[in-house]
Amino acid sequence: MNKLYPLFFLLLLFSCNDKKPETKFENEIIPNPEEVLRKYVVNPKNDDRICKEDIARAKKDMEKYRNIYVTTSCFGCKSLIYEDEISEYASKIKFKVINYDYSCVKMEGQTQGCYKAFINLEMEKIHGKNFRKKIEKEAEKLLIEKIKNDNKVLNIYDLNENEKPHFVKEDNLIKEGYIPTIKTGLSLKHERDSYPFMDISFIIEKNGRISNLKNKNWVSGFKENEKHKSELENIAKKTILAYYNHWKPGRYVGVIARVENTFRVTFE
Repeated sequence: MNKLYPLFFLLLLFSCNDKKPETKFENEIIPNPEEVLRKYVVNPKNDDRICKEDIARAKKDMEKYRNIYVTTSCFGCKSLIYEDEISEYASKIKFKVINYDYSCVKMEGQTQGCYKAFINLEMEKIHGKNFRKKIEKEAEKLLIEKIKNDNKVLNIYDLNENEKPHFVKEDNLIKEGYIPTIKTGLSLKHERDSYPFMDISFIIEKNGRISNLKNKNWVSGFKENEKHKSELENIAKKTILAYYNHWKPGRYVGVIARVENTFRVTFE
């Protein structure tokens, strides 16, 4: 038995040598939802009622307008900063802009988003695959012209972080759109730490100064505070002008722009 043990050990060693399959790690390619939808609308499933209705609507609209650019509005969809200019330029080149509550979602065999996907496929047959990008590029040029020559006002939330105007003495509170609470000396009614507040919008001009201060929202908390509304609005505007009037102006693609911002002012 002892003579057989070394032989058994050698056989066991060779039987375990490289028997495990080689593990390969490959980058998984995740399909683009829009591309998947584009392929799907060519031949949707017979029981996909929502998709088929969208395609029927798209065909009807194309008979009526021929050239269509579809915009989208849905929860979580980021809008383009030059959407107004898209409508303006599209009209110039005889494109109808149609808004569609778009959502690339498939649920219980029903697919949303087929309207835009079908329209895009048909428009590409006429105007080329990049027809949307061409329209958007021209719309952006139009926006830049308006920023330079017509003093168009942009919203601070439409800009990237490195493009936004920055208060020279900026801190995290100001970044979030708040300023320290103003102690007014008025007999304001409040509950615990909940005080009346007002949202004041203003425009940061190209020279970094602010203008056009407006009350966009007023929450009194209690009806007793309503009598102080006008006085509180004046206090808020004077405070912002006095202490928050020196900004590094905003830019869009390197072009200095007028930018609307809003502060929430709380009153004690």
